[in-house]
Amino acid sequence: MADSRCVFIDYDGTLALQGVVPPAHAEAVRRARARGHVILLCTGRCASIIAPEVMALFDGVVASAGGWIRLGEELLEDQRFPDQLGRRAVEVLQSHDVPFVLETPDALVCTARSADELRSRVDPSSPAPAEGSLGRGIQDLVEAISVPEDPAECSFAKISVWGSPVRVEDLAEEIGPEVGALPNSIQDEVSSGELHLRAIDKADGVRRVAEHLGIDLSATVGIGDGMNDLGMLRAAGTAIAIEGAPEAVLEAAEGVTVPGPLEHGIVVAFERLGML
Repeated sequence: MADSRCVFIDYDGTLALQGVVPPAHAEAVRRARARGHVILLCTGRCASIIAPEVMALFDGVVASAGGWIRLGEELLEDQRFPDQLGRRAVEVLQSHDVPFVLETPDALVCTARSADELRSRVDPSSPAPAEGSLGRGIQDLVEAISVPEDPAECSFAKISVWGSPVRVEDLAEEIGPEVGALPNSIQDEVSSGELHLRAIDKADGVRRVAEHLGIDLSATVGIGDGMNDLGMLRAAGTAIAIEGAPEAVLEAAEGVTVPGPLEHGIVVAFERLGML
């Protein structure tokens, strides 16, 4: 198709609601791919917590916020914290008694305490996802948990923390200048969010895939709702934000928005772009 697009879709809050992809979104991706468009998941999640059926929905996946990139069966990128920096990060987190998980393509690596806290979030009374949905929400995270004897020996791409007595930004500063912080929320003495390598961004995934496919960035589309989507939205030829996203995200999309997963915003976006 002369007007084919290469679309990068954020996962949580954009494609999926609480980790579950609605049937309408799954069908929209299938239909767009059938018409010759290349559709990729572009997420801060590591590959280990993306359900296999969600992975299979796409032509490729940009995971770990740009650190891990797979297109078809080919792995294009797999970037991790350097060993010494990774050990330093774990030491800082443990010194402050911060619950954390180390995100790898194969597992969520954490301490026994953090594993117990994650497992406690599973509500056995929660209704099963609707027929045709993809992903199982928190269960996808729980099933990826691994508790090694020494987490610092693990090779990882990103860190998630929660319930910290120290602000996420302060943790990043203490670990070193190579590490950036993406807070989820800050409430007085506790904080949660992500610690990541500053040199890696979703924008790198957009550019790497476009280069590999031999397409111009003007043919790319980015759809997202969070602060870690800013690079993706700014790099893509067409940027679309989810309604209610932070102001910086809306500005990156120049005010172009679609609804969230409950109202099937991916369907709306694809219809507007003439992709269905």
